Amino acid sequence: MSMSAPRQSGFSMLEVLVALIVISLGLLGIAGMQAAAINSTSIARSRSLGAIAAQSMAAAMHANTAYWGALSASGSWSVSASGVISGTPTLGQTLDCSVSGNNCTAANLAGYDATQWGSGTVSVLPGGSGQIACNPASSATPVACTITVCWLEKSRSVNAASMTAGTASQSYQMVVVP
Repeated sequence: MSMSAPRQSGFSMLEVLVALIVISLGLLGIAGMQAAAINSTSIARSRSLGAIAAQSMAAAMHANTAYWGALSASGSWSVSASGVISGTPTLGQTLDCSVSGNNCTAANLAGYDATQWGSGTVSVLPGGSGQIACNPASSATPVACTITVCWLEKSRSVNAASMTAGTASQSYQMVVVP
């Protein structure tokens, strides 16, 4: 008597189902990595723009040493992304110093540069703002100014129990001797 093995049916379907599940999980992983890469690119962009914004104001300070290099008292200014300046001493910001006939003083030019810096460079950052703080010159040290550029960037916090997302304040700071 010959015994034949029972015929198995449906096993190929099970293999195909397992393969589809494995491939689906792999594709979800790739999509997650792509999303993380896009987020990292956005963060890197903001950080680069923050450094460029600070360098832009430093260049304006180096070009106007008649004002920035001759400060006799401490000064601190905040510049919004709309170009509004607050702080002391008051920077002259009523003249458009890009027009040659306006006869801008060094203080007018400093105010114009700070306004343009805020409305032009800082405004490209999400929630962007800038601060300038200067210490006066003494007989031993020159004027030193600290330029701080602040912005908001998306953040995620993941641990075993939960995941939270929000925004975190970031800043870039540099010291300039005009």
